[in-house]
Amino acid sequence: MGVRKISLGFLFWSFFSINLFGQSVVTLDDCINWAVSISSENLQKNLNEELLEVKLHDASSHIFPHLELLGSLNYYSHVPQLPYQLGYAPLSKDQYAVSLEFSQMLYDGHQFYYNRQYEKMMNRNELHKLDLSLNRIKDQVIDVYLNLLIINKKIELLAIADASINEQYENAKVLLKEGVIYGNMVSQLELEILKLQQQTEELYAIQNSLIHSLSLLTGHTLTESTFLTPEFPVLQQDLPSQRLELAIFETTLKGLDYQKKLSISKSLPNLTLYASGGYGRPTYDLFDNQFKWFYHVGLQLRVPIISWAKTAGIGDIITLQKMIVEQQRSDFEKYNQMAIQEKWDEIAKIEKQLLLDEAIVAKQAAITESFKQQLKHGAITPFDYIKQQNEELQSQINREVHKMQLLKAGYELMALKGRL
Repeated sequence: MGVRKISLGFLFWSFFSINLFGQSVVTLDDCINWAVSISSENLQKNLNEELLEVKLHDASSHIFPHLELLGSLNYYSHVPQLPYQLGYAPLSKDQYAVSLEFSQMLYDGHQFYYNRQYEKMMNRNELHKLDLSLNRIKDQVIDVYLNLLIINKKIELLAIADASINEQYENAKVLLKEGVIYGNMVSQLELEILKLQQQTEELYAIQNSLIHSLSLLTGHTLTESTFLTPEFPVLQQDLPSQRLELAIFETTLKGLDYQKKLSISKSLPNLTLYASGGYGRPTYDLFDNQFKWFYHVGLQLRVPIISWAKTAGIGDIITLQKMIVEQQRSDFEKYNQMAIQEKWDEIAKIEKQLLLDEAIVAKQAAITESFKQQLKHGAITPFDYIKQQNEELQSQINREVHKMQLLKAGYELMALKGRL
């Protein structure tokens, strides 16, 4: 007997373990992290860092040393000639030279710095835009996940209602055999059972569709997963907004500042060190007809004279662009603050609805229990009981829907504050 108890206990534990541990437990955070990790935006962020390095190198390429190898072969119809009396031999009409040309920018009016800073601002904007795309993916995952939880809860509530109706159906069959009730009363219960089965099948179809969508978004097969209900996010009304759009406005304004400084720097003097050396005929001494080495070094100063008017025009354009961006930022902050306040009002409304839901569900459950006893004694018809049970079921569904709406509103508020 003891061995049999142990065997039965072991079989029960094995069955329980298979059902409990055979399914993976999935959270909303898991789904969000999976969706983000497989998104093209996540890959683009990594590539964007490499692209920035290339652009920064290109922006500063003009300050790197410049070295060229030059070669020339020329034939002239006429060359300078001096009187024979001076003792110079006639110059050859064929001339040859091979030389190296070196130049090094010493001062470029800070173009190097402003150009690099501008590229960094633009790159930061691109990263912010990619993060905005990732936030839209997160919103989509949250929407599908919470809708799935609502469907799962509806299926669970329908199962409870179905068990209750089946219980009444079995009691009704007994009463029918005893001649206490008519057959149509049993038929009404049978019809309600079929309706519940139909509703359940419809919900299963929606559930499968949502799980399929979530699997595509996350890159994970979730058909055998158990989905946990997330905790309500911690919200604080006085937290400042961290919207990425505000960061984009800020970096855009900084980028325009650097662009303006860059245009001014192009009108500033440039100083370059240069050197040239080679071998050929003639050298810098035009009257020496021998192959010899030659070289020269120096500093070159370039001062733009008539580009200031163009620079002033570019500065005016950038000033107008900044005014437009600042107005766009102001409008965004205003409308975002309005949306945040509306979401807080929505959360307060749903919280009040949930308080009423609890009272309504408790009252409906008490009435249903009373109707159940009355049905057993034939005081009411199955139709009356079914109607009351449907009202109780609807009150429970309303409560669960409001819970998910509250969760969704909480995540939407976090998104509006840029804290998702």
